[in-house]
Amino acid sequence: MARKRANTPPYVPKKGLRTVINHLQNHEAGEVISREDLYKRGVSSHLIYPALAALRFLGLLDSQDKLTGYHKAFLRDQTDPAVQAKVVRSAYSEFFDKCPLPADDLDDLKERFKNIYELSDRVINSAFPLFQHLAQEAGIQLVTSDPVAEGKAPAPGASKAPDAGAAEGTPVMVEERPYARHSGYQIVLNLQVTKYTTDKDIIKMVRTARRAVHLLRKAGDIR
Repeated sequence: MARKRANTPPYVPKKGLRTVINHLQNHEAGEVISREDLYKRGVSSHLIYPALAALRFLGLLDSQDKLTGYHKAFLRDQTDPAVQAKVVRSAYSEFFDKCPLPADDLDDLKERFKNIYELSDRVINSAFPLFQHLAQEAGIQLVTSDPVAEGKAPAPGASKAPDAGAAEGTPVMVEERPYARHSGYQIVLNLQVTKYTTDKDIIKMVRTARRAVHLLRKAGDIR
């Protein structure tokens, strides 16, 4: 069985890592981020340890758990892909040094990632998707056959729509979100359940869904 080393890549859910990174935006470079601080902010106790390990691996925290300042490049509304790429390439330098990119096959790239970091089957299935996500956010193309990274095809759930600033006949990618529309309302439902979801979270989601159905029936526009 493959053994995990001290520099094991992060394998937290990308949503959980995003939650923690969003919290970091309230802090400045040099401030210490502790487990207690994250817990008080509502971060699941099961997520805190691997999340802190992920922040250290990415270089957002130093060896004393002080913010290095790179977390500001991950602001949700003001991302800095150039700095993100620097962070990702530095954190996963062992992989980038040994794997020329873009590669021809994603499965082969995943296998090489697994071997380089000596990961188990369980860990690779969480660590590699997170690495893919971070690379994509930073604009790093992993495989030549990735039409989304090359801007040649829509991502899943995207559709083509005309844009006034684009050349005539050039498709522009617009994200599609599942929603139900009726008179005077637009309701967006996004129900996600993970191992970190609490009973209260599920109850809240069910109430939201019931409220949406009630409004639709009231308006007589269910479809």
